[in-house]
Amino acid sequence: MRKDLLSASALLEKMAGLTAARKFLLFAATFFFLGGGFYFFLYQNQADEIVKLEKSIADQEKRLSTLKHAAARVDAMHKELAASEEEFGRLLALLPDQKEIPGLLESVSHLGSKVGLENILFQPQPELPHEFYATIPVRLDLVGSFSELGLFLDSVSRLDRILKVESLNMARQKEKGASRLQVGCTVVTYRFLDKPVEKSAPGKKK
Repeated sequence: MRKDLLSASALLEKMAGLTAARKFLLFAATFFFLGGGFYFFLYQNQADEIVKLEKSIADQEKRLSTLKHAAARVDAMHKELAASEEEFGRLLALLPDQKEIPGLLESVSHLGSKVGLENILFQPQPELPHEFYATIPVRLDLVGSFSELGLFLDSVSRLDRILKVESLNMARQKEKGASRLQVGCTVVTYRFLDKPVEKSAPGKKK
């Protein structure tokens, strides 16, 4: 202990004997040595951690932005799907089910009689399947005036099921007066198919 005190005392005496310039250089060297140690052992480690943290934050922000865009697309797709399902349900409600079809087609014939048309032919045709639906046509031959035909077509268009009048042709009936017409047409309704019709492979023989 005494030797340490003597050594410290001798060191202080030597420092006291130094010139002011040497004292400044010694102080500066000590400061830079301690400062350099602080930088390399403490600040540099913290700086490296800060760089890693900043990179991690940037990566997470990028990932979060990607997820937000994906979530927005998913939300838009859900809304579009819901709208499509709603529209599909609305259209499906306009199609008659299989049990309704005979009565619906007969009601078309009754509409003709109701407005004054004479029903000459009511002939159901074979069902024609398509990919997701089938068409059910009925051939009608009617006789009446032009105004009665107009009332008939208007009444068909007002039914709460989808019906379409196709292949409409008219000819004047000479033997029954100039005002009467022979009218031929096909009334078509539609039925939704629970199972889509399989398409034939190209070149496959039927």
